[in-house]
Amino acid sequence: MDTTDVRIQVLETDVAVLNIRTEENRAMTSAMFEVLNDLRTATTDLRTEVTGLRTDMTELRTDMTELRTDMTELRTDMTELRTEVTELREGQEELQASVAELRITTAALRIGQDELREDVASVKRSAGNLESSMKRVEGDVDDLKAGHIELRHLVAGLIK
Repeated sequence: MDTTDVRIQVLETDVAVLNIRTEENRAMTSAMFEVLNDLRTATTDLRTEVTGLRTDMTELRTDMTELRTDMTELRTDMTELRTEVTELREGQEELQASVAELRITTAALRIGQDELREDVASVKRSAGNLESSMKRVEGDVDDLKAGHIELRHLVAGLIK
C-alpha cells in the first residue's frame, strides 16, 4: 500500500475516532444539558421552597406577634382577675363582719324579745289582777248604788 492509502486510512481512522468522540461529546453534552435542566428544576424547586419557607417564617413571626399580644392581654386579664379576687375577698371579709354584727344584733333582739315576753306576761298578770280588782270595785259600786238607793228611800221616807 502506498503512503497515500495509509494516510487515507489514518485519516479515515482519525475521522472515525473524531466521529466517535463527537458522538461521545454530543452524548456528554446532552447528559450535561439534562443535568443542567435537572439542576434548573431543582433550583426552581429550591427557590419555591425558600419562598414557601419565607412565607412560613413571615406567618410564624405574625403568629409570634399575635401570641405575644395575647400573652400581654392574658397578663392584663390576670392582673384584673387578681384585683377582682382581692376585692371579692375584701367584700367577703366585710360580709363576714356584717354577719357577725347581725348575729350580735339577733342575739340582742332575742334577749329583747325574751324581755318583752316577760313584760307581756307581767302585763297580762297585771291585767288579770286589774280585772279582779275591777270586779271587786264593780261589786263595791253595786253595793254603793244599792246603799245609795236605800239611803234615798230612807231620806224620802223621813221627808214624807
